[in-house]
Amino acid sequence: MFQRPMHIKATPSAYEVSEARFKRFLKELEVYERKLGFERTLDAFLDVYSSWKKTHTSTLKLRLVMLAFELHRLNEDFQCDLSFQDQSP
Repeated sequence: MFQRPMHIKATPSAYEVSEARFKRFLKELEVYERKLGFERTLDAFLDVYSSWKKTHTSTLKLRLVMLAFELHRLNEDFQCDLSFQDQSP
């Protein structure tokens, strides 16, 4: 009866372990950078929103819309009602 030789590697090499750790580090770094980018964009959004509430200028309104879309791109769970009232302060 013919049996296929089994090629089971008992333990990974030091190189394989290092490579796996490095890949995990890169993935964690990517998650961190994405979270940090979202937080910075959210801070900018809130600053612009505060300014817009005081002035109701169209340039700030446009910036708010752009930041809202960027926040949604960074985190699909982010939602914002973009129906701003253009009334004087």
